[in-house]
Amino acid sequence: MRLTAIETESTVAIKGGKVRATNMERLVLSLPDDAGMEIKVAFNELVAPESPLQQISAVEKLSDLSGMSDDNAKFCVSVLTSALLQLNPKVQLRNKIFKTLPTMGCNNPELYKATILKVIVAGLTDPKTSQSVVFGIPLLVEANGALLVPRSGREKKGGDEKKVVEKEEQARTDKVITPDLHPVVFGALLHGITQLWQDFLIASSAAEASTVLQHLQQLVKSSTMYVQQHFSNDAGDMPQELHSLKNAVFEVIQHPSCPLDLRTNCGQLVATITKTLHNGNLQQVLQSYRFDEEQSELPTLAQLALLNGILSISQGRDLYVQQVCGTCLGTDVLQAVLKPGMQSNDGNIAISVIRVVHQWTLRTLEAFRFPGELDMLRKVLDPSSTLMVRLLEYMWLAWDHFLDSVKNATKDSFVNYMKIQQTLSVEVSGQHFLGVCKVLLEDLCSRKFRFSAVSCMVPVVGAQNLLLSYPQLPHTLLNQLRDPAVASHSAELLEALFTQHQKEVSVDEWQDLWLSTFLDLFSKEMQTYGYELLFKKLLFTCPEALSVAVKKLVELAKNPVSEKLCLLIMCVKIGRCSPIWLKKCQQNKIESDEQMWKSILPYETIKLCLWHTDESVRTAAFSLLCESPKSTELPEKEELEFIYDYYLYNLTAQSPAYRQHLLKSTKKLFLRIKEGTMALTKSSKSKGDREHGKDILRLQKEFSSKLFWQMVKNLYNGANSMRRTMSLQVLELFQTILSGCYNDLEITKLCQSKVYTDTLISVLDDSYETNKVIALMLLQSTPKTCEDPEDTQRIHALIKAACTLASTCRPPDTITAGFLFKYLSSHPVAISIVRDNIKDSTSTENAIALFCIFVLQFLQKEVQTAKENLLKAASSGPMYGLLLCVRMLLSDIPETDITKDHHTWQEILKIVLQVCYQVSELVAPVVRNSSPEGHLPMDLNPESLEVLRATLQQSLGNHHNEQDVVLSAEATPQELVKAQAVNAQMLLLCAWRCVKEISLILGDVVQKMPLSPRTDALLTNEDVVMIGQYFITQLLETKHRGAFEQSYVGFGRVCERLWSCEEEELRKLPTSWVEDLLATIQDESDTRLCATRRSAGVPFIVQAVLSSEPKMMGASCLKTTMNTLLQLAEETHYCGSEARIHSFNILRAVYRDTRLGDLIIPYVSQGVKAAIEGYRGNSWAERNSAALLFAALITRMLGVKRTQDDLSRKNAMSAQVFFKRYPDLYDFLKIELENGAAGVKEGKLVPALFPVLLLLARLAPAPLEGRMSAISLASFTPAVLQCSASSVLQLRALASHALVPLVNPHQLEGVIEQISASASLSNQNSLHGCLLCLLKLVKNFEETICNLTNNMLIMKSLLTVIWSASQKNPCLVTRASALELYTFLAQRKLLQESTPEVVGVVSDACTVIKTNDLVLQSMPWSALCQKQATRFLLTTAYNLQEEQDITINTLISHSCYEVRLSTLEHIEGMTHLDVPILMHLLRCIHTEDHPECLSLVYSILSKQLSSLNYGKEMIGQDQLVELLYHIISIAKEETCLELMKRMIQLSSVLMITLLSKETSVATEKAIHRWLEMILSFSLSENDTDTRQTTAQAVCDILPHLVSHPCITDKTRLVVYEVITTELQDDSDCVRDIVSYGVSGLLKHHHHGRQQFCLQPTRVMEKVCGLIASCTWPEASSLLVKLSLKEDMPEGFGLAQEDDRVFDKGEMNIYSEKIIVSQAMLKGLSDALTLNSFASASTLTFLKSHVVPFLCAPTVRQDKIPEDVWQIISQKEDQLLSLNQLLSLLEYDIFYIYEQIMSLKDTALFCVRHVDLWLMRLSCRSAIWARFSPLIDRESSLVKSVVEGLNQSVLKNSFLCQIIEELSSVR
Repeated sequence: MRLTAIETESTVAIKGGKVRATNMERLVLSLPDDAGMEIKVAFNELVAPESPLQQISAVEKLSDLSGMSDDNAKFCVSVLTSALLQLNPKVQLRNKIFKTLPTMGCNNPELYKATILKVIVAGLTDPKTSQSVVFGIPLLVEANGALLVPRSGREKKGGDEKKVVEKEEQARTDKVITPDLHPVVFGALLHGITQLWQDFLIASSAAEASTVLQHLQQLVKSSTMYVQQHFSNDAGDMPQELHSLKNAVFEVIQHPSCPLDLRTNCGQLVATITKTLHNGNLQQVLQSYRFDEEQSELPTLAQLALLNGILSISQGRDLYVQQVCGTCLGTDVLQAVLKPGMQSNDGNIAISVIRVVHQWTLRTLEAFRFPGELDMLRKVLDPSSTLMVRLLEYMWLAWDHFLDSVKNATKDSFVNYMKIQQTLSVEVSGQHFLGVCKVLLEDLCSRKFRFSAVSCMVPVVGAQNLLLSYPQLPHTLLNQLRDPAVASHSAELLEALFTQHQKEVSVDEWQDLWLSTFLDLFSKEMQTYGYELLFKKLLFTCPEALSVAVKKLVELAKNPVSEKLCLLIMCVKIGRCSPIWLKKCQQNKIESDEQMWKSILPYETIKLCLWHTDESVRTAAFSLLCESPKSTELPEKEELEFIYDYYLYNLTAQSPAYRQHLLKSTKKLFLRIKEGTMALTKSSKSKGDREHGKDILRLQKEFSSKLFWQMVKNLYNGANSMRRTMSLQVLELFQTILSGCYNDLEITKLCQSKVYTDTLISVLDDSYETNKVIALMLLQSTPKTCEDPEDTQRIHALIKAACTLASTCRPPDTITAGFLFKYLSSHPVAISIVRDNIKDSTSTENAIALFCIFVLQFLQKEVQTAKENLLKAASSGPMYGLLLCVRMLLSDIPETDITKDHHTWQEILKIVLQVCYQVSELVAPVVRNSSPEGHLPMDLNPESLEVLRATLQQSLGNHHNEQDVVLSAEATPQELVKAQAVNAQMLLLCAWRCVKEISLILGDVVQKMPLSPRTDALLTNEDVVMIGQYFITQLLETKHRGAFEQSYVGFGRVCERLWSCEEEELRKLPTSWVEDLLATIQDESDTRLCATRRSAGVPFIVQAVLSSEPKMMGASCLKTTMNTLLQLAEETHYCGSEARIHSFNILRAVYRDTRLGDLIIPYVSQGVKAAIEGYRGNSWAERNSAALLFAALITRMLGVKRTQDDLSRKNAMSAQVFFKRYPDLYDFLKIELENGAAGVKEGKLVPALFPVLLLLARLAPAPLEGRMSAISLASFTPAVLQCSASSVLQLRALASHALVPLVNPHQLEGVIEQISASASLSNQNSLHGCLLCLLKLVKNFEETICNLTNNMLIMKSLLTVIWSASQKNPCLVTRASALELYTFLAQRKLLQESTPEVVGVVSDACTVIKTNDLVLQSMPWSALCQKQATRFLLTTAYNLQEEQDITINTLISHSCYEVRLSTLEHIEGMTHLDVPILMHLLRCIHTEDHPECLSLVYSILSKQLSSLNYGKEMIGQDQLVELLYHIISIAKEETCLELMKRMIQLSSVLMITLLSKETSVATEKAIHRWLEMILSFSLSENDTDTRQTTAQAVCDILPHLVSHPCITDKTRLVVYEVITTELQDDSDCVRDIVSYGVSGLLKHHHHGRQQFCLQPTRVMEKVCGLIASCTWPEASSLLVKLSLKEDMPEGFGLAQEDDRVFDKGEMNIYSEKIIVSQAMLKGLSDALTLNSFASASTLTFLKSHVVPFLCAPTVRQDKIPEDVWQIISQKEDQLLSLNQLLSLLEYDIFYIYEQIMSLKDTALFCVRHVDLWLMRLSCRSAIWARFSPLIDRESSLVKSVVEGLNQSVLKNSFLCQIIEELSSVR
């Protein structure tokens, strides 16, 4: 009998009065023919039910039938018991049978017991399957064998729930299971465990291995229970099978592949059996396995499993019974387990050890219940005893383990340890733990466990005691919440402290300390790392603190610091979770609370937070409004207004975290609206209060409709990606959350509108695929009509557009085509059109199948073109677009469709595979070429020239222009090279993208389609093999990285599917592929292998197979492959061969793959050895591959770099941890280092030294070296010191780095003395190495040396080599190093400058600096020596003496730029400079030619001149103007960005200084010239740093903008123009700087009422208001100019250069022209309101602000109407009347419309660059709508434009808005 693996429909069943989900279980049972009819009926319902409920009721029927006769009882019990042998323990049907069966034996208990035992024994002895053993043994032991004891049932009588339970009529199971049954049970257990273990070892799939492991675990647990139940008292005559069972389980424990949990359970079983065999003597059990011996036969994990088993089966009182030898079991177990715990860092060992320790603490606590053992407990558990000290030391190590499970178990064990000590003596334990706390708090941050350990001890030692000893502890811990590394640990300790402290002191004292500390020290950085949760716990610890905190913060909000506002919102949110506090607020409500939000906060405070420039403040305030503790609480009117306003200005935030917060709050808001609306509707119907409900519901309707339509309008052309993405995501939330309330909220009509649909269709052309996905989802959820003729026309246009886009060369357009086809495949009209188009090809009705066939027909045509001419196909039909469409359509196939239309899909897949193989063969010559990037499969003959010309024509986009590309045989070589480059680029793009799409299609097909042996399989085994061979060939032969990377993605999916296949033939394919590949590599006969390009795709084959191999299969393929690769990499006869290079490259890819995780760790040591050996290779290719492999291994061993400096301590790993993980490397590295040092001593070059030293340099000394670790790095020191004398400079430098982690602080003095003593002039290489080592040691141990009470010995040793810094040392390199060493010592005040030695070095340094002869300059490293001498001189002799003839000015003017640079760096750190030095620096502006020096000169002058009075006294006005003009003139030509930034900073300081002087004409001219420069540097093509500096410069002069007499309205307008440009900058830093500056200006304009900094999106409108307040016509002209102005390269649009395959150039992706235009038009309205005019005809505009920014003047004169041309060409008239302005706008609107219509495509969104033209049209239509009503101007041109736009097939919301604006006046 067996249980089939079929589970069908899910329904509900009733169990224990509860309804829960269940499944039907298919049982394979047999019933004798003589069974009664009723039993047969019930039996059929059990084995072949129609529903799960019927199966449950069948059990009840059989139960009832069993009471009619003994035969019935026998039949029914047999059937149900047989069913139990097939059902998993957690199946509900099993539980039902298990509870029902005992009730069926009440009438005849003997028959019941005999029958049930007969069935169980038959199952146990069945040799065919072990499943019956797995499910049968639990029946004997579960609930102490309750199944074998008949008993009366439990039933409910009447309506009450009283249960009637009758007494059991039989004895317990020890009388039922007789001794003669034990051999049968043990035999079955032995067979079952043995068989399951073998099945586990040979399991072929992850699923199979997991199932077998579950059964094995269950069987082992049942075995343990069986032995405990029947052999716990006396051993008696033990069955021989029991010994065999023990031996079998013992083998499982020792096997290396045994999983940890199984090993633990097996250990418990072995311990139980051994205890039984030893008559319960656990001490003998412990001794029998010799845990205390060094050379134990058992592996460590097996020992730990047995120790865990011993503790699990023992009682507490047994652990501390003194034995004959004087010890006790508890101490023996603990000693045995601590040894591996202290010596190993293996994850499995660590988990096992801490489990045993935790078990020991539990058993020890249990022992305290027995007073007889207290003396022994006090003796062995004394906290000062050696064993307890070792236990604590182990816990400190384990608490910092990298596995969280080890850390958590350690914490629990420590808590138990504290309970143990407290139970022994409260007073002694208190003092003991207080001492431990003090030790840990001394260096709290050094190790993370210290926080957790102290927090555990706080309740024991008392918070007040700790705070008295460490009063700054709360401040220290709270400040550490900024550090993500320790924030959570600090929070844990803080919580423990304030919680305990609250119990020890008064409320006022507690608040004074904790509340004040939390409020004063809060910063925004803390929010990220758990401050809010911690603060919430603090306030809930003392509820009175909440009101106090809110009151304080409301007062502080008057000075709106962002941190305090965040904290205020946080407090209010916490308070809203407290009903008591809310009730208290309501009680304090007064009449004036109309301005208070929920009687808590003033609305003005909330508005201030919502408008604040700080994102965290706005986020907190918005979430406060959106979220509510009560889910049905609907937002009020004021809240909805605030929320809607917030959406208008905050959708364009660039921070992903900020946008995620906004969406999270939106989701909660919508859920509130949904649940609140439903509750309100229900409440209104029941209570009759409909009017009040209608008013509230109306508010929700208005808000929802308004917000919904605003999100649709935000999808306009030209909206930045953030606005479009956020709007779509909000619409998605509408759909997912509020769709059920659409009718109540009146959104249904909006969703059904064509404008909404057309807008979403236009989004399918978005640049971001995530936006396309959301738009498609929304489109597919909208209702589709079939009757509307306009809809049919639109679908026709969309199908045409999709086909066109699918055949373009631009990859983004092909993705758009794919999404269009996905949308159309769900539209009934499109399905009908496509069906009619291909009716001759298929008869299927499946929509996706129809579209697949439709696309494949186009694809086959393009394939035919490619067969004729691949270059032509690359430009006109590149194939990859249609392949992508096929892939996207195939991804949507439901599984039911495959079954329903199996034959159709089989045919389609056959065609798909055929086409894929054809395309692959066509593009193979390109991607497999040795140089695919420039390959053209043709010669330059006349025929090929024509093909080149045609391809070039299309690639450049000239089909939109009149001029054709001319290319002939007479073309110049430059023209031919350019043509070839463009065509090769086109061809390569076509080729590698085709390979990409084919690979992804084949990968998806194998991954998603049903395979053999399923009956509905679409792919045969031969198809799968062919697909695999395609990938192997592709990865072997392809040279283009993009192509083989995508092939790897597809191949990975194939391997992932094949590993889990049921068909063995398919499951073995990945292994065979790797084996064949490795054989090919060793053979070296396959010419397809590429040793260059890092072996190209070869590593990807191995990586795809190994990374997808299921871990449950034991990683057999990984083991075989790694052994083979390492053999290839290590064996000497492969040295220099391509096989070795391939093995290095493959190993590198495998080691870098993070998916392999810890499986790859055992092979790391061998990999390091092979890589270092590879450094000795003769060929460059071998050494290069070895270096790359070594770099990958460093990352795998030490982790990803945390800083850019490889040798930084932050990138280091403890030597103890490193060598415990990789013990083989200790001796290997030591031998390699010693051999290399010997080579260095002989003067040889040793390449392998570099990786060895680099690895040592990345290690840190073991924290407990010499105490708890056998690891010692000191043995490496002599060899490293020898390496520091190498003749290779870089090797000496690396050796000095490697020396640092080898030296412990207590060894420092001796090492420095040794190095200093070895220094001599006889060997300059050795001297240089000594000096480098001394410098590194001094820098690394700076704090140690400075803090030493007596550092005289170290300084004495260092001063013994001071001669190397003097003229005695002729080598400039070593002299420079010595000067650097003593400069560092002098900076740390460790050098006595008055000593004769130092004075001599100073004198010699002066000599070196003053020497400018050619002999010195010609010597190598002279500049380095002079630089170090300068630094030494400036450090030791700051007040340079004139008699030495060296001054600061002398050094600034030195001929060596390193000297000048060092001097300027020194000056930059000075706070005040003398006037002569400053004047000299001013002259340097004209004379200095080195960029770095000049940059420092600018920086110093900016800093010094920023003092206003100081600048006035120093420089006259004429000098300022001259200097400013000089900077302006050179800044425009400067190419160095850093220098340009410094120039702008200095010019800003000079401008402010100039404005502080008396006004003059020169000042006004200088201001204008400076503003012109600033305006040019604020444009988007400049780099971010330059724009930030420009923004800061503008903000610095804003205080002078209002009152300075030199600044006229014209000047102010230029500044405002710069500000508007920068408010739309791509960098949020630039926008924030400008926003801050403008907010200060607004405060001045509003006479101080503006008290906080506005967010940048709101500042734009304020700036427009400032512009409007200036004089006419300059103000209005600037507003028009900014409405028309475009921040993009000239000629951008449909020009020839912009329609390339690859778009290039920087672009502002944040700026939104439409938003700027809207703000400007609002400013125009304000200007018209502020300026009173007699009539509209008197309005004038500056021509210079309008004409240059129109599109029409860029075309030829003969195409412009005469009246318009006259307006443009009249140079003498500089003003435009309103009528003239409208005439220009009228023609410009018409001209733009013509450009759009010339594209001849009604589906506008399909056209390249149409967004730009629509934006231009929108800006002009908005101005037209604002001004044309003033003079009632009618226009036939505008009318024709409106009519033309109305003919567009797709009219999104943006186009409708344009039409509406142009239609305002005709």
